[in-house]
Amino acid sequence: MPLSPAWAGALWLYEMATPDQGTAAAGRAALGLDASTAWANPAGMTRLEQSQLLFGLGPLVIQSEFDVKPGTTTSGGGANITSVLPLASGYYVQSLTSDFKLGLALTTLPGLAADYGDTWAGRYFLEKAALFGVAASPVAAYRVLPWLSIGAGPSFGISVISQDSAINNVADRLPDGTLQIRSNAFGVGGVVGIMIEPTASTRFGVQYTTPMSFTYDNIIDSVQGLGPGIKTLFIAVGGLLEIPVGSKVDLKLTMPQQVMASVYHQFNDKLALMGNFGWQNWSAFGQPTVVIHGDSTRSVTVDQGYNDTFHTAIGIHYRVAEKWLLTGGFAYDSSAVSNANRTVAFPVDEQFRYAIGVQWAVTKDITLGAAYTLINAGSAPVNQSRGPLAGTVVGDYSPNLLHAIGFNLSWRF
Repeated sequence: MPLSPAWAGALWLYEMATPDQGTAAAGRAALGLDASTAWANPAGMTRLEQSQLLFGLGPLVIQSEFDVKPGTTTSGGGANITSVLPLASGYYVQSLTSDFKLGLALTTLPGLAADYGDTWAGRYFLEKAALFGVAASPVAAYRVLPWLSIGAGPSFGISVISQDSAINNVADRLPDGTLQIRSNAFGVGGVVGIMIEPTASTRFGVQYTTPMSFTYDNIIDSVQGLGPGIKTLFIAVGGLLEIPVGSKVDLKLTMPQQVMASVYHQFNDKLALMGNFGWQNWSAFGQPTVVIHGDSTRSVTVDQGYNDTFHTAIGIHYRVAEKWLLTGGFAYDSSAVSNANRTVAFPVDEQFRYAIGVQWAVTKDITLGAAYTLINAGSAPVNQSRGPLAGTVVGDYSPNLLHAIGFNLSWRF
């Protein structure tokens, strides 16, 4: 019986309710303006004269519907997967000397969640799935030269995976059964940054995030309503893996490494421009390893055909008054999946981001901010087929938008 766990359903979200959300993350590794630089580029902490604490919080609204197209062979219609997820992050920087800083960042890992329901045409591939996690990164930074700073630290992550898929019991003339996957894992990685300040108004920053591997043990939580005619589960991860019912299955995923290079230039007291160019290693993320424990143990690594992605962004700061800063930005990310390899478990397409924001200096030590980002995630066409019982599902996502609303509070002391 073919089944398809969504163990690669993830999206890199730059939106963490931080002040740079208002520029679509443009300039992120070169800003060094607040405590969120502890993650964005730890080397930027040397630019902070005081200790700082920053919190970000807000909703991420997923506005998406899957429209079924001709070629779909199973019963059921499309699916409305509109939902609301939380955005949250926290950062602290301790200023020990003018050249030496310590910091801590609490951030989210790549991931996403979707609930298609149990009656739609692709239920034998996926009913609902979630992949999410958080990471804590203690970091340090040191100003080596007046124009050069470096920073680095480890990252410790916790990731949770969850999925339900329907089982087609038509051969036994029974209602659909359900396969449930539940597991969590711990991973270790790191973040490294460098900042170059050739002039007082211009700076360049580079941030590198290492890969972080997670091994989810015994992912098959339960199989319910399985007909007597089905003796083996086939779990599709790019190809079919034959798994006898009752076997223990482990899964290894690698969160992608990333390099982001940024530039920031302040033209005058009112205007500054900034930009990014980045790379993310999604091809490694798309090669999960499945370990099957039964009469014998075997390990299979399957290449799902994912692509590395590229990111570009441009942003603006404009100070309309002494206490008010307006921000705006645009960003583009290429797709990690081609049309031929896209599945309902990983419906990722190219992404266009449009962002605006505002920062208000309430006092000399407290700043409040808000930002809104519209993410157009593309139509993400799917043509997924696997065997007579799972059938074929054809369609695309329209609309396929994400609305990120972030609020932040920065306190300097």
